[in-house]
Amino acid sequence: MKSSMKLLAAGFALSLGMSLPTVAQEKMNLRLGFETAIDSPQGVGVKEMAKVAEKLSKGKITIEVFPASQLGTGPQMIEMVKKGELDIFQGGAGMFSSMEGRLNVFDIPYLFSSVKQAYKVLDSKFGREMLATLEPHGLKGLSFWENGIRSVTNNVRPITKPEDLAGLKMRVMPANPVHVTLWKMLGTEPTPLPFGEIYGKLKDGSLDGQEHPIAPIYSGKFYEVQKYLSLTRHMYGPLIQVTNLAKFNAMPKAYQDILLKASHAGAVAQRKYSNENETKFIADMKAKGIQINEVSEADSKAFRDKVRPAI
Repeated sequence: MKSSMKLLAAGFALSLGMSLPTVAQEKMNLRLGFETAIDSPQGVGVKEMAKVAEKLSKGKITIEVFPASQLGTGPQMIEMVKKGELDIFQGGAGMFSSMEGRLNVFDIPYLFSSVKQAYKVLDSKFGREMLATLEPHGLKGLSFWENGIRSVTNNVRPITKPEDLAGLKMRVMPANPVHVTLWKMLGTEPTPLPFGEIYGKLKDGSLDGQEHPIAPIYSGKFYEVQKYLSLTRHMYGPLIQVTNLAKFNAMPKAYQDILLKASHAGAVAQRKYSNENETKFIADMKAKGIQINEVSEADSKAFRDKVRPAI
C-alpha cells in the first residue's frame, strides 16, 4: 500500500511539472581547518572557496572555517580527516610525505625557479597524479594551494652562505624526516614543531630560527621575535587541500564537481593575494625592525651544492 501511494505521489508531481527532492538538493555543511590565521593568505583563499561553493550550489553547500590551529596541529587534523571527524584540511605537502613518499619530490631545494613555473606543474596532469597518490590512504586531494618560496629567519646572524647556518637551532616541519635530513646537512640542529608553537619557542629562545615563505612569516608575526630575514628562497612549498575519500565518493557528482571547482578557486585567490602583497609584507617587516638581506643567485649555488648529496 505504501509503495503504491509513493508511486501515485510521484505521478502527481510529474503531472504538475514538479521535480521530486533528490540527494543532490540536500544541504551540506563542511568543516575546514588550517593552521594559519584567518587574515593570512590561506584565510583569503578559504573565504573565496566558501563563497564559490555557496554560489555554485545555490546555498546548498556551506563551509565552516576553523583557522589558527583551533582544531589541532596539522598532523592531527590530517588524522581527523582520515577518520571522518573533519571534512577538509590544507597543509604543507611535507606533512603528507610520511604517508606517501612520492610527495617528497616537493622537498627538493630549488626545484622550481619561480611560482609561475610551480603553478604550471601543480595544475597539470602531473599534479593531479600526485594528488591521487593520497587515495590509498583514505584522502582525496582537492587541489594544490600555496605556501610559497621559503626563506630563513633567525636571531643570530644574517644568512648569506651555508656556513652561516652552522649550529642554529631551527624549527622544521613535523612528520617529515626529509626536512630533518636536509637541515642537518646544512649544519643546523633541526627541531620538528607545529606551526602554532613556533612564535613562542622563538620568543623564549628555545629556537634560533625557522624557515617559511614570506606570507606565513608575516601573518605569523615572526618579525616580532626574529632579528634577521635572509631571502634564501631555497624551496617552493605547496599546500595540499584534502577531504575524506569515502565521504567525497558518497557525494552526488554535482557536489563533487562544485567542491573541486571551489577548491581551485580558493587556491587561485590565495596565490594572487600572496604574490600581490609579498613586496608589501617585506617592506612592512623591515619598517618594524627586522634586518633583511638578499641572497644572490651566485651565492645560492653554494646552498644547492651543499644539499645535492641528499637530493
